[in-house]
Amino acid sequence: MKKSYTTLFFVLSILAAGAQPAETPVQWSFTVKEAGEGQFDLLFTADIAPGWYLYSQHLGEDGPIPTTIGFYESGDYELLGATEEDGPKVEGMDDLFGMYITKYKKQAVFTQRIKAGEGLQKVAGYVEFMTCDEEKCLPPTEVEFTFSFKE
Repeated sequence: MKKSYTTLFFVLSILAAGAQPAETPVQWSFTVKEAGEGQFDLLFTADIAPGWYLYSQHLGEDGPIPTTIGFYESGDYELLGATEEDGPKVEGMDDLFGMYITKYKKQAVFTQRIKAGEGLQKVAGYVEFMTCDEEKCLPPTEVEFTFSFKE
C-alpha cells in the first residue's frame, strides 16, 4: 500500500511541475484623482511585461481586439467626454496583423473623467483587452474594476 501512495505522489509531482502558469503580461491598477467641482479622473493603468503590447482603443476592423472600458449603468455619475489614453506607444504597420495599428509597451494609462452625483459611492465596470508579443496573442481578457468614493 505504501508503494501506491509513493507512486501517486510521484505522478502528481510530475504533473504539478509540468503545469504552466497562465501568462499574465498585463497587470491593471485603478485609482481615482480628484479634479475639483465634483469631478474625478478615473485612472486605469496597465503595466505591460517586456516584449508584450496592449492595443489602443482606436483600431480598425479585422485586427486585434481594441482595449475597451465598459461602465455598469448607474445614475450616480456622468461620463464626461471620451476615455483618453497615454503611454509609450508604437504606431505603424503590424506584421502579425498586416495592418496599421497603435499599441502600447511598458505602460498605458487610460483616463475617464466623471461628474459625481449626490452620494456617489462607487463606479464599477470592466476592461476588455488583448495582448500580443512578436509571435503570439493571448485571448481577449476582461478584468472587472470598482472605484470607491467616500462621502
